[in-house]
Amino acid sequence: MDMEELLSIGDMAKINHVTVNTLRLYDKWGLLKPAYINHETNYRYYKDSQFYYLDIIKSLKYIGVSLDEIKAAQSFTPQGLLAFLQHQEQVIEQRMSRLQEIQQTLYKTKKQMQEQLAIDVLDTVYIKSEEASRVLSIETKELTPSDIPNVYYSSLIKTLETENSFLSSRYGCIFPLKPYEKLDQLFYSHIFAPLLTDRYITHLTKDLDVKTLPGGPFVCIAFIYSSETYFAQYPKLSQYIQQQQLQTAATVYEIFMPLNYSPSEEDEFIVELKVQLL
Repeated sequence: MDMEELLSIGDMAKINHVTVNTLRLYDKWGLLKPAYINHETNYRYYKDSQFYYLDIIKSLKYIGVSLDEIKAAQSFTPQGLLAFLQHQEQVIEQRMSRLQEIQQTLYKTKKQMQEQLAIDVLDTVYIKSEEASRVLSIETKELTPSDIPNVYYSSLIKTLETENSFLSSRYGCIFPLKPYEKLDQLFYSHIFAPLLTDRYITHLTKDLDVKTLPGGPFVCIAFIYSSETYFAQYPKLSQYIQQQQLQTAATVYEIFMPLNYSPSEEDEFIVELKVQLL
């Protein structure tokens, strides 16, 4: 073989903008064998015509195809390669959709954190505006603020895991706006978890539903949760609405927001009660 027609592995790597180690790896995997190996020096040499095959490897590698798949693709006919590329296009579209969901989840989680940190006053009524939001809700029976809603919350978690969706670190409850005299008179109608993506939820039982919480101005009060403080704070909200003669919806949305995330620390939550202004 005329050695003047061959390129050293270093020249082959330089011309094609790859590393020498990459060419050795492709040789090891059987993707691109040298045209000639000097068995005395173990030097590898390549032909110009091999640029084409290297370009195909680089192109497939660029779109995320594994070395195993590239090796299989090298034996395809043009029709087979077209079908393979169409499948890779579908794979990439699925990845893009997944990344968009992750981006959306990060955005909504950050927004929740920003809203929580924006609560700069506790135990005092305030007005704020919110965007409409989608939630996964479950009907409850005879559940009060003194109860632990683990059974209902577990159902929300199970449904979201089945849907391969994401769970927010906060949850909420819904109950009628009334002048309660005792805490045990207050019964939740629903518990909900915010949905962090726009994904359609398909696995819904008869007690589960996807709701849209309304947007717009709300009259609110926030406080550090305990059963004692809860009923000390709720009357402030209902009395403020009556005293200011505000036109509101007849529903209270209660949001639980964690103040720490360590399982070794004692649970501590901020509760925000909010009623939509009409």
